[in-house]
Amino acid sequence: MDIISLVGAFGVGAIVSTFAQSWLNDRAAKRKLAFQEKKEAFVGLLEAYQKAAVEPSDKASKNFAYWQMRCELVSSSQVTEAIQKIIDTNDDIEARYIAHEQLKFAMRLDLGL
Repeated sequence: MDIISLVGAFGVGAIVSTFAQSWLNDRAAKRKLAFQEKKEAFVGLLEAYQKAAVEPSDKASKNFAYWQMRCELVSSSQVTEAIQKIIDTNDDIEARYIAHEQLKFAMRLDLGL
């Protein structure tokens, strides 16, 4: 092998390595941002849900609806469906318990926990 081939091969490898590292860093940053957005939306929803349950009012209902919409924007359809089941089971204690478990499972799954 002559020196030109060796230097050329090393240069191409460094360029490929740089591009691969850049792509991996971008991918990790996007995943971290998505996790943070989901976490914020889920915490906001749960806080609004708790407030609506403890102090029912029009303001609390609208706040819950706001966080529900935020969750719909960043979460999976499984989470969205579980939130709807929470709303639909307002008068059925047994079904509400099942809906709570489904919501927790869907949120964990969506966050990758």
